[in-house]
Amino acid sequence: MVTIKDVAKKAGVSTATISRVINNKGSLSGKTIAKVNKAMNELGYSPNSLARSLVKGLSTCIGVILPSLKQPYWALVANELERVAAKMGYTVMITVSEDDPELYKKKYASLEASRPVGIVTSYINDTEDFISKPSVPTVIWANTNYSPSVASDDYQGGVLATRHLIAKGCRNLIHVGGNLKGRSSGNARSFAFIEECKKAGIKYKVYEVSEKDTRNLDYSQIISQVFYENTDFDGVFASNDVLAIHCIHMAYSMGYKIPEDIKIVGYDDVDFCTLIYPQLTTVHQHIDKIAERVLDTLFCIAEGREVPEKQVLPVSLVERKTT
Repeated sequence: MVTIKDVAKKAGVSTATISRVINNKGSLSGKTIAKVNKAMNELGYSPNSLARSLVKGLSTCIGVILPSLKQPYWALVANELERVAAKMGYTVMITVSEDDPELYKKKYASLEASRPVGIVTSYINDTEDFISKPSVPTVIWANTNYSPSVASDDYQGGVLATRHLIAKGCRNLIHVGGNLKGRSSGNARSFAFIEECKKAGIKYKVYEVSEKDTRNLDYSQIISQVFYENTDFDGVFASNDVLAIHCIHMAYSMGYKIPEDIKIVGYDDVDFCTLIYPQLTTVHQHIDKIAERVLDTLFCIAEGREVPEKQVLPVSLVERKTT
């Protein structure tokens, strides 16, 4: 019986592309669609016989390991991975592993035991040796040099946010981000902020949120520290939207006007950015496009095709009312 892999081989594309043509999903060129249709016709392939797995003997499940589902960003990541996988006829199995290498390895082994097509994972500190030699096809959703990875351009995001604040007239900036002693992929946002402030001769200060507070979304102490230690700052770049919203609430509670007295930029562009007042200016991560690229990469690895070690997708700044 002709399988989807036979069609992919004849057309010279991935099975994920074949699935998108069959289901009329995603953006594909007319040339690619014509090539796939020609291959299906020549082989006598019927879409109703769509294979339920990329690799013989494996399930149609994709394992996913995320650091948290409390953070709105990671909840959106989970949602997009499930959405894209469902379009291709796959299901996802999601588990959470905080920044604990041993727990991470146990969660990975648990997913591996279910014989998934592959595993999509976030970056966990001190797992480099483990993840660089995966036992099943694995793609990291983060800016890292370990294993095939796909992520947004965090450095570009930091540049866009900082330059925007400076262009709006800010001359004394605060950045609230993650722990720079760790190896979080998001730290590139902080490094970009520092470099841009130095280039522009702008006064700046950086505050680091502990890993524990980040996991618990407990930002009250760090935000209070920012506002009580500084009285002359005029702009804040927060490394995620939840932090930015905490800044908005604190600013109003202390009598500041936004954006007249303080301008605020967040990061991620999660759904509630347009539901708060004032609406949040933020850096938009194209999570839908990253999810598609991550799964395309995972399927290519499962098929034995070569993939780039690191793929970085651009971000964009969305200007709203906080600047």
